Amino acid sequence: MTTSQDITTVRVERFEPSRTQEWDTFVCAHSRNGGIFQEQRFLGYHPEGRFVDESLLLYLDDELRGVLPAAIHPQDDKRIAAHPGSSAGMLVYHLRATTREVLALLEAALLHYKERGFRSIEFRMPEGFFTYPSAGELDFLLWHRNFRLKSREVSSSVNLDTEDNWLHMGRKKNPNSIRAARKKGVVIERVPTAQEPYSLIEQNLSQRHSKKPTHSLKELEQLKKLYPDRLDFWVARYESECIATVVTLRVTERAVHDFYIAQDYSHAKLNVFPSLFYEMFQFYKDNGFDWFNFGISSRGDWIKWGILEFKERMGGRATYRDVWELLELQDYEPYEDTYAGQV
Repeated sequence: MTTSQDITTVRVERFEPSRTQEWDTFVCAHSRNGGIFQEQRFLGYHPEGRFVDESLLLYLDDELRGVLPAAIHPQDDKRIAAHPGSSAGMLVYHLRATTREVLALLEAALLHYKERGFRSIEFRMPEGFFTYPSAGELDFLLWHRNFRLKSREVSSSVNLDTEDNWLHMGRKKNPNSIRAARKKGVVIERVPTAQEPYSLIEQNLSQRHSKKPTHSLKELEQLKKLYPDRLDFWVARYESECIATVVTLRVTERAVHDFYIAQDYSHAKLNVFPSLFYEMFQFYKDNGFDWFNFGISSRGDWIKWGILEFKERMGGRATYRDVWELLELQDYEPYEDTYAGQV
């Protein structure tokens, strides 16, 4: 059973920048459910001072067995968010960890934050295909330890197993659109720098939504320097002009996530996105990836139908991204197994 003695065998240490290499090596090489969104190199590209870090390293018998990327919630200094600078933040644990060990790691972290006076904590879970093998232990234990499901967002993904799958799940007209775009001279390519795609993204968001991109050009350029082989800039060209772009991030060795999608609406009738996405799908499949993730298309009870249906036309189908929260952290008591010894 899990007892207070089990929890005290977990050594909790707060993250310091000098531990970045140790942290990222664990996430990349030894964890079951970690990816680029939980690496300190990724989290550290944000401007200094944007977040107050509260990340933890968790050791068992002097071996690093878990990490928890976290910071103080930007709107509530008594709330821990794991992690507000990332699409997904949660306890990341060792490839060989058992359910009992995950529970011990989780409770050690919760008691650490409780002792430091925080009132609540939230985890933002990734889509299931970002974890391999399955990492269902954490989902189960969050429910078991009285976390509540704060929100469930609809996300869209494409299984890259076969080209027939992409075409079958996408819009029926897509093969015709691909052939038409090629006939008109549309060219799809990856470009080495962010400047050209960013210009189109900035223009697109300004014209359509009166907004600025989430990331600055400088931040995207910094990410490219940090991850030269994991951040890709794709463009569709017509008569040498960039008329559509997709920015993608290779989150794990199996899954790719898109960061930005934008187009020049003056060329919308060319319908270049089927060509752009299907060439991307083929590229990533050929390079060993199993999944392409479009990201979420909802906020609470608001379904962004236009965005969701666009992703479905490209072959995406729904999965979900959950946010779990524990509201009464100061009242939290460790798990005691009243059925210990029973089979």
